[in-house]
Amino acid sequence: MFKPILISPIRSKSILIRSALKWLLLTVLLNGCSSTSLVYNNSNWLIRGEIDDYFSLTSLQQQQLKTHIDGIIQWHRKQELIEYADLLNQFSLQYADGLTSKELNIVVDQVSSARIRLVEASIPTARQLLLTISIRQIDYYDQTLIEKKVEQANKLDMSDEEYADENFSRFIDIIEQWFGDLNESQMAPLRLISDARPDNRQYWFERSKLKGQEFSDLLRTRPNKEKIEQYLHDRFVELKKTDVQEHDNSLQVRLYWLNALLDIDQVIDTKQREYFINRMTDYSSEFLELSKKSSKPVKLSNQK
Repeated sequence: MFKPILISPIRSKSILIRSALKWLLLTVLLNGCSSTSLVYNNSNWLIRGEIDDYFSLTSLQQQQLKTHIDGIIQWHRKQELIEYADLLNQFSLQYADGLTSKELNIVVDQVSSARIRLVEASIPTARQLLLTISIRQIDYYDQTLIEKKVEQANKLDMSDEEYADENFSRFIDIIEQWFGDLNESQMAPLRLISDARPDNRQYWFERSKLKGQEFSDLLRTRPNKEKIEQYLHDRFVELKKTDVQEHDNSLQVRLYWLNALLDIDQVIDTKQREYFINRMTDYSSEFLELSKKSSKPVKLSNQK
């Protein structure tokens, strides 16, 4: 449930499976959207839009991808949303009694398990699409990465003070989404919590550039389905077990947020705690309702 704020802002979601996760997993794991049902019911279109930004899909690829994503969403709706609802109910009860480090670790582990289940369910669809990607589309992907890296590089040019101010502004927005309005006396301790966040901008920038190039190089070899599937599994399921540096940096971020969430719990007041619990309860109920329905997208402007 806290996954959206565990993600470093410098990380690129440039590879196909990350784009899907951004709109499906992260959306339903409480990213603060005012209408979870609206976004979830249109997640197929949103996912395809994200992927199209990187590959400029053909009409046939769009249609085939739409069919495959529909199957993933139906599985996710029937099986995963119930798990999310149970997780939120359990966490709300624990939160009302006061947070502990052990309870938070369990929640984060459960979210990680949900991510892996979704990755594994999505790999066949990703593999099928990647087998159809043309050289022209790979060139398009490379150009898109270059443009996005220019945007990301701007963060590296920020001073430490500017970066800390930007992080704090985003940090406060997140806190107020989940706990309601803050008062002035809470700002100073929250600033201390925000400023304790490790600055790994350079590492995530270089890592993102490297992984993007590796992915492009793989596609240019015209790999078979077994190689693509193995790559996706290694990259998104097993990587932290084999990449020591990524494991260490991810663990550093995780430890920061576990401690930060415990510290935040000491800063908020009773009214804000109740506000948070009510939001959890509302989302849990909405997830259960969504799990009982078939996907019926609401037509949005410019929807393909």
